Amino acid sequence: MNKLRIRGDKVKEAIRKRLKELTSIIGLSGYEWDVARYVKKELEGYADSIEVMKNGMLVAAKKGKKPGPRVMISAHMDEVGYAVKTISPDGFLYFSKVGLASEACLPGRRVLVKGDKGIVPGIIGTRSAHLLTPEEMARPQTVKQSYVDICVSSREEAEALGIRTGSQIIPDSPCVEMLNTDYLSGRAIDDRVGCAILIEAMKNLKAEDIHGEVFAVFGILEESTVSAVSSAVNYLNPDYGLFIDTVPAGDVPDSDYLKELPVGLGKGPVIIISQAYAGAMIYAASHPKLVEALRDSASSAGVKHQEFAFINAAYVTDGARCIYAGNGMAVVSLAIPRRYSHSPVEVCNLNDAVAALKITEDFLKKNIDLTMI
Repeated sequence: MNKLRIRGDKVKEAIRKRLKELTSIIGLSGYEWDVARYVKKELEGYADSIEVMKNGMLVAAKKGKKPGPRVMISAHMDEVGYAVKTISPDGFLYFSKVGLASEACLPGRRVLVKGDKGIVPGIIGTRSAHLLTPEEMARPQTVKQSYVDICVSSREEAEALGIRTGSQIIPDSPCVEMLNTDYLSGRAIDDRVGCAILIEAMKNLKAEDIHGEVFAVFGILEESTVSAVSSAVNYLNPDYGLFIDTVPAGDVPDSDYLKELPVGLGKGPVIIISQAYAGAMIYAASHPKLVEALRDSASSAGVKHQEFAFINAAYVTDGARCIYAGNGMAVVSLAIPRRYSHSPVEVCNLNDAVAALKITEDFLKKNIDLTMI
């Protein structure tokens, strides 16, 4: 079957290529070093300075030729997944989740195990259907019931391959195009698509376009803490920040689009008016002046956008914690819709990413007055 080739847009193709490259890198929350190496290499020559903080955060700075604010723009490098807990005497790997990785997609899935000596293919075992009772078949397999089979016969063989406690495990699910090639599916789209946008924005921005200074922060540990990027805020003391992330889409049969989540693919990136993680007592509202600036940038760029306020929900970006950091910064989040959150088959639409890039570039050229009172 022929794919519906929707190409020709240089910006779209740049994001397509970069997203495929970024999602090919393994970088669980807390293990972002390889992603940072890629970002550093890609931004060399396009930033006035590039610094890797001791905790693994990467900061690329660009000074403007006009006076103005210190602006932070951020996307997180880490992804959800799994990590080895223990190795059985006969070489099977028991593991746990890192971040809110999906458990529904576990049984029978091919995975990649990254040890000290390279990547080892594995399979998440599934109990034979011939041995399951009807009750067992109706219950989903959990992480506690699961193991990874790397087809060795002993713990010593596994350790000889460089696998040990803490070794990363990710689904073997590369980024692929759907029939309509504007749609891409794979693991780690959250938030490697944000990293792709951030890289392209920093490459395209010129000093004469910038008021003050722009700091591109490629964050760590978002999927497990939503707190680590605050160390960059403490270090840089920016006036305000734009956080590029992804957001669940409600345009699928198992969501109530109108009442629950009116966010759809292909309708533009989403300005996050507020975000909340009710169970963890985290809540943040985007600064009204920054929301207004994003709306104006979408209009100037001639692209569609969506807006949504998460209130009693379980959705936050790094921006939620940064309000408390430094001297108290103003924040706003811009998110690319994606389906099937934290699964191996997240889906995004490249047109939303292109629109997000155009909005971001226009936003970074502004000198925004935050005065409210």
